[in-house]
Amino acid sequence: MSQMWGAVNSGQLEINPESARTVASAYFRFAEQCDAWIDAARELRQISGFGGIESAKQLQRGFATKAVDLGEVLLQLKSATLSMARAHLTAADILGEADSLNAAAIKAVHPW
Repeated sequence: MSQMWGAVNSGQLEINPESARTVASAYFRFAEQCDAWIDAARELRQISGFGGIESAKQLQRGFATKAVDLGEVLLQLKSATLSMARAHLTAADILGEADSLNAAAIKAVHPW
């Protein structure tokens, strides 16, 4: 991703606006799917029914921790996805659309 941004910022990569919007649209759809996965990971943090013995409680905590870790990875994936969309729009010199994505990318990386 850093190589792409380097090429975009140096002017070595230019994309026509229509193609950039098409690619960015695919990234937007993937980011929306990430949101659904993030919601599912949040639900997994509070699973129950493991029983009252200590080993069951440890197992439950282990799954909850894995769900939190999954949510964090998915937030990073969503942020990277929005960054790729932003890079394509920037390469097409559609700066207004890229600026909107910058705001969305910042919001995507909040801790839960």
